[in-house]
Amino acid sequence: MSNWLSEAVSMQMLAPAAVVAVLFVATFVLEDVATVAGGLLAGQMTVGGAEALAAVLAGTVAGDLALYAVGRWFGRSAFAARLRARSGGRGEALIRRRGLFAVVVARFIPGTRLPVFFASGVVGMGAVPVALTLTATTLVWTPALFWTSRAAGTVMGPSFSPPFLAVAAVCLAAAFLLPRFIARFRAPEA
Repeated sequence: MSNWLSEAVSMQMLAPAAVVAVLFVATFVLEDVATVAGGLLAGQMTVGGAEALAAVLAGTVAGDLALYAVGRWFGRSAFAARLRARSGGRGEALIRRRGLFAVVVARFIPGTRLPVFFASGVVGMGAVPVALTLTATTLVWTPALFWTSRAAGTVMGPSFSPPFLAVAAVCLAAAFLLPRFIARFRAPEA
């Protein structure tokens, strides 16, 4: 069974709408991995390209705006006020000065999005400029990643068996999570 996912969709075991919904939700966990998966699935014609791309675009923007909103809420808390008092506002001043630039750069560097988007909310950067910047950068990065993955899915389509997809998913997740894991155990500089 070389193309098991396409067969599952065609036999109505897994509706394309369910795949699109899973792609939308998956962007809240690892948006680039969800985008690559959507592109690969579209390349195999398991789901429509337009629907899959719309799902990952919408999920990415919604998730990023949620990070900003949680940061905005946290920034008003008593705990955040204590942190500001301890740090003397050094980090906050930097984010206020270079915030939108950091938001743009973070879009293209996986692993930096959560802290940058959250911090932009904590310091109270304007919601409209942040939302417009997040949306604009998502409209550049996500389709580029999606269409590249779709091309790979079209070329490699028949070779996607369940074991191959499992190994590919683990490798993609490791590529995004391993640097964070290593950073946690790196010896602090003296």
